[in-house]
Amino acid sequence: MTARAILLTGAAGVVGQALLAELTGRPVICLLRRGRLPAAGPEVVTGDISRPSFGLPPEVYESLTRRVGTVIHSAALTEWGRPAEDYEGVNIAGTRHVIDFARVAGASVHYISTAFVAALAGEAPVRLRPDNVTTNYVLSKRASELLLAESGVPHSVYRPTNLIGHSTTGWTSKPQIVQLVADWVGRGRAEVFPAHPGNLIDVVAQDLCAKAVAEAIRRDDVGRQFWLTYGKAAMTVDEAVELLIEHARSTGRRIRIPRIVHPADLDEAELNALPPSSRRFVQVLGDVSEVTAASGGILPSSMSELVEEYGLPEIGDKDAFRRSLLAAAN
Repeated sequence: MTARAILLTGAAGVVGQALLAELTGRPVICLLRRGRLPAAGPEVVTGDISRPSFGLPPEVYESLTRRVGTVIHSAALTEWGRPAEDYEGVNIAGTRHVIDFARVAGASVHYISTAFVAALAGEAPVRLRPDNVTTNYVLSKRASELLLAESGVPHSVYRPTNLIGHSTTGWTSKPQIVQLVADWVGRGRAEVFPAHPGNLIDVVAQDLCAKAVAEAIRRDDVGRQFWLTYGKAAMTVDEAVELLIEHARSTGRRIRIPRIVHPADLDEAELNALPPSSRRFVQVLGDVSEVTAASGGILPSSMSELVEEYGLPEIGDKDAFRRSLLAAAN
């Protein structure tokens, strides 16, 4: 008997592309809102997770419910700084529609959330401000987690931290905030680098995230929550800045080391004197630092558990970060 298929939402995204490289042994059906995948291979169905029944004709939807036994839900609006209502349709209603589908199909759901939900626990002395650029996005991911928890549908939740490129090649289908900030620092445009004392810089290679999800599916392992982070083993802020300076020098640039300052100590006049793009980077870095501080400065981590239980490769975050920087520079 042929194994039931995996339905992958968000297949064209960074996590989706990484997942496609790791999913083997079972047919994969990609639900795309528009366009095509960069490479041929998996079956593609055009639909919209923000609409009931994914906006599909009844016969197509019914066919999918018969064929699919597992849903990987990675589709989401991930751009920060949008109004709360912008995240409602894709992130929250989309998860609700995935749950509806899974109930009919008798399928399990593997949900890609974010490690930033740790900032909502409220146990750290720093609280996430309502106007933090990430707040509405994080709240939407947490709301989706709660929908799954209350649904009764078998599921697991994966909470990756800031994504970087492939651990070996450094490649990514789309630069993320880490790569954008790295380029900004590496071009000597960073006068200051905002960070709360005690924060660690936690990044994870996209293929490591994908390997964890793929292995859980191979084992039919549900009912779990995985923090795809380095936790206490993550880089310090000083180490991350040193790596960025080292990379800049390797490309022939001689740049000044940015001053590391507490976000609350940023000088308004100095900020206003910066070019608009640099001012925006400083503000976003300050907000991301607040997320980590609100999470206790160090994110929870399941990395050692995944290495021991799932046999995930032990990939150093600094090495993976270096490779991402090199790939972005070429």
